[in-house]
Amino acid sequence: MNLDNFSCQNPSCPDHNKTGAANINLYTRYGRKQVRLLICKTCGRTFSELKGTPFWDSRLDWDTIEKIYRSLLKGSGIRATAREFNLSKNTVKRYLRLANKDYQTVLNFLQERGVVSNGDSQLRELLNQFSSRRQASDRAGMAAV
Repeated sequence: MNLDNFSCQNPSCPDHNKTGAANINLYTRYGRKQVRLLICKTCGRTFSELKGTPFWDSRLDWDTIEKIYRSLLKGSGIRATAREFNLSKNTVKRYLRLANKDYQTVLNFLQERGVVSNGDSQLRELLNQFSSRRQASDRAGMAAV
């Protein structure tokens, strides 16, 4: 379990935003997803491993999130993916927006789970595809007004 990528979230801590400072330890795990609660040895504050990531406040388990991205990368549409996993299409759209918002974090998640290889062209292509569709539908909606 590599904790070198984490840094203290407390702005008043001397080790705030210093990754690899060896001041972060595992405190406990919590929730259905067994999310790690980390502690800073310098200031004693605890924080979630998801704090500041696009998956903060996510209600879905890791496997379902992985399946959503896997289905979309396979070429399924938003509605088909939502139907396949009995989700709202807005939930699937939310995870696409999360990937657009914090691309690197989502890419790292997908690489850790073996969904995409080291080349990120698959995910970038998917995001561009849905982004261009959204822009086209926005333009069509504006023309109708």
